[in-house]
Amino acid sequence: MHRCLSLAAKGEGEVSPNPLVGAVVVRDGRIISEGFHEKFGKPHAEVNALKGISAKGATLYVSLEPCSHCGGCKKTPPCVPLVISSGVSRVVIATEDPNPCVDGCGIVQLRGAGISVDVGVMEKEAQEQNAPFFKFMKTAKPFFLVKLAQSANGKIGVRGAGKVWLSGKQFDKYCHLLRNRYDGILVGANTVINDDPRLTCRMKGGKNPTRIILDSNLRISLSARVLKNSKKESVLVFTSEKRDRKKEAALRKSGVEVIPCGKTKVDLKKLSALLPAYGVYSVLVEGGAQTIESFIKAKLADRLVLAISPKKITNANAVASPITPAILRSLKGAKKEKMGKDSVVVGNFKP
Repeated sequence: MHRCLSLAAKGEGEVSPNPLVGAVVVRDGRIISEGFHEKFGKPHAEVNALKGISAKGATLYVSLEPCSHCGGCKKTPPCVPLVISSGVSRVVIATEDPNPCVDGCGIVQLRGAGISVDVGVMEKEAQEQNAPFFKFMKTAKPFFLVKLAQSANGKIGVRGAGKVWLSGKQFDKYCHLLRNRYDGILVGANTVINDDPRLTCRMKGGKNPTRIILDSNLRISLSARVLKNSKKESVLVFTSEKRDRKKEAALRKSGVEVIPCGKTKVDLKKLSALLPAYGVYSVLVEGGAQTIESFIKAKLADRLVLAISPKKITNANAVASPITPAILRSLKGAKKEKMGKDSVVVGNFKP
């Protein structure tokens, strides 16, 4: 199952809104074939693992319950009939599929065909790997990961000084892996105005996430770098009913999708409900401080990735991190690891 999860991870950035899935075929204690879900609309992991082999009497390990349904947004046939016809005698599944269209039916059908089925091997790890998929299936809302870096004394920058670099190369590289992994990346208007970021993925072979900007009054510049290529790549600007209509027309002309969402400021809960319609099921929230704090207060944030730099910011105009010691103590399953000189905390917010 370790191997299944490793294979599944190869589909990051390619399979959404489908889950990451890996599959391994074993006979006499030896792996004879393996596969993973490579791209949305392409064959599932089980299909790739079973293709071109004789699996009679073998065991199929798979990180998610094989699908048994058709319809909806599915672009491929169900996998259960193929698994049954392959002749495998046993199927080991990490976790059940939370999709209500499956709802354990795959397991029932496999057992009904006389195949031995074991469920729950590395279940926690499998659900963690597909946390955005599990959340969307249960709530119809995207998964929000809050990511930021702060100094050793709890500061994230200096007011009026532009961007202050705190994290090291290792954490920055990890952040681009996250950008490839998540459907969207979100910042507030102040970040666009002050830092002029591109919000692109700069890892080899990575994809650019959908850029999402919160701008209640449409204050961002039409020449902002984040808007480049907006006719080719998706840029969503969420705004309010008090938006500048001339700026709205200009943004739309440049290819930006302008989405009214709130009376005087962007309503984050409405935004959460709207994003899946734009193909965004997971969001990397990158800032700034006010934006991150608003997601936490609205209880929309699901996970935190925080880099704590050994550097200190002692300037009188230093901006305090929105991640307080109390928030860190409240995280579920928090883990800390070293990335270069940075200490990185990863944990889940309580619902």
